Amino acid sequence: MVSIRDVARLAGVSVTTVSRVINRRGKTSKETEEKVWRAIEVLQYRPNLLAQGLRSQKTRLLGLLVPDIDSPFFARLARYIEEAAYQRGYNLILCNVGEDPKKERHYLEVLLQRQVEGIIFPRVSDESLLFRIPSLSRVPYVVLDRTLEHEEAPTVKLDNLAAGALAASHLLELGHKKFACISGPQKITVCRERLEGFLTRLAQEGIPSRDVLVVEGDFKIEGGRKAMETILSLSSPPFALFCMNDMMAFGAIQVAKEKGWRVPEDISVIGLDNNPLCEVFSPPLTTVAQPFDRIAKEGISLLCKLIEKKKIRKKSITVPPYLIVRQSTAPFQEQ
Repeated sequence: MVSIRDVARLAGVSVTTVSRVINRRGKTSKETEEKVWRAIEVLQYRPNLLAQGLRSQKTRLLGLLVPDIDSPFFARLARYIEEAAYQRGYNLILCNVGEDPKKERHYLEVLLQRQVEGIIFPRVSDESLLFRIPSLSRVPYVVLDRTLEHEEAPTVKLDNLAAGALAASHLLELGHKKFACISGPQKITVCRERLEGFLTRLAQEGIPSRDVLVVEGDFKIEGGRKAMETILSLSSPPFALFCMNDMMAFGAIQVAKEKGWRVPEDISVIGLDNNPLCEVFSPPLTTVAQPFDRIAKEGISLLCKLIEKKKIRKKSITVPPYLIVRQSTAPFQEQ
């Protein structure tokens, strides 16, 4: 049976160097890494990760619970989380829980059985069962994105109040006076925060919340379409629309076009997330961008500190959004 010592002998390096290359820990030259991987390939060496984990009590595994992998938001976030974990020498087990609290709980137990060293998750919703599970306390964890008000758990999230306010400010600067919002599900805290930020900013300019039409969507294109059908059925529809994610904005714009509304000449539409399709959509979508890479890096960094029992200055990290102006918003024009 091929051992790590055989690999070290063939590569002409120490056992420690081979271990460092395999586990992506510490610095080694590119030339040395190539020697080690060439020796591994020649000898067809496959380290027994389970045995190593049992000996060291370290599996180098992290778990990621994703509410809906079909969502471009969570797919993109998962990509950045995987990359950040890889850079830290960890492998990632991804579990798609399908917005189901019971499935979320099931996969948590699976991850614990696999002896992951840490778990990172955006919870399904405020109905999440995770914090009712005593076994969650067995491993370090970090909550991303879908956090709760006044949450004491380690968290990394977008500043959702600022995101809503940023959307409102942009539309106000364009001179708009009639507003609507297609929100995400109001059972999710981030949706309530984004709406609060949006309405508060409008109220500062004398536009009360009762004058703002709010229709609940589901973060999907079809949800945006249905909500827009409702909005445009009014006798006097608004001229400025904030959608709480880009997918619903795409659906809303589709319906507007089908009904003869021009975007942005007749109605300005702003989304949220900065989906890669925003640039190629017609018209290119103005959006409040989430810095996915920073959210992922902050989340993995915080989780690693918890795993390594390092001192943490801030248990809750809030990442600011930023505005990207494209062609779906324009100054208000009297009809």
